[in-house]
Amino acid sequence: MKLYKIGAIIAVIICIIALIFSYLIWQDRLENVLEQPKEADAQTSAEPQEEPETSESVDSVNIEDLTVNMDDEVQQLFADRSDGESLKMLIAGSAALESGEPGYAEQLQISLEEAYGNFIEIDVVTVVRTSEFLVNVDLSAGYDLVLLEPMTLMNNDRIAIEQEREHIGAFESDMTAKVADSVLVLHPPQPIYGAGYYLAQVTALEEFASINGYPYIDHWSAWPDTDDEQLQDYLTEDGLPNDRGAETWAQELEAYFIAD
Repeated sequence: MKLYKIGAIIAVIICIIALIFSYLIWQDRLENVLEQPKEADAQTSAEPQEEPETSESVDSVNIEDLTVNMDDEVQQLFADRSDGESLKMLIAGSAALESGEPGYAEQLQISLEEAYGNFIEIDVVTVVRTSEFLVNVDLSAGYDLVLLEPMTLMNNDRIAIEQEREHIGAFESDMTAKVADSVLVLHPPQPIYGAGYYLAQVTALEEFASINGYPYIDHWSAWPDTDDEQLQDYLTEDGLPNDRGAETWAQELEAYFIAD
């Protein structure tokens, strides 16, 4: 009987050690993803992209056909701006938007400008650190549309889900203070192989978007699952998108904003 108890205790100890070891491995991988220059507290803007060689005029772009895959409020925004106005768009998120050659933000910007011509004006901003720093994003240009990856991975083990939601709400308030009918579109960061609590964070982000009526682009459906070793073929050693990951991400965003 004593041997049985001793064996059970040893088994429990082994399980605890295994859990701690797995957690430390996950945290080490996450630290690589989260590592940012300490002196950069707010944001850096991606280099401006070259204008497409040919730029269609607003009159020659069929807004109605191009926007059919969007949520209704985003379609309406494009339709409203198509009456002689241009649409100002901001792509904002963590350093993942620049990762890959090219990153998903650059790919999306090029595709949008090719599809919509001079109807659309796009800025790209990389936000440093957590969603707490979304407050430092310069919205003074008056953006009609913001595509935001709200730093959910950067928040892991640092910012609570409830705080992230408050930061998103404050960001939207700043948007609408500049442009009353502006629209915020959310999408999650990249999936990470062997993710743990991060899965709950991403689920919470999608639920938050659904409850509060934010358009949400679930690009994760195009990636391998987080427990599938093939996911590592889409990521760098630091867990950021490589060329393949950036292309996968960009294609899902393009499918939302540009209908065939």
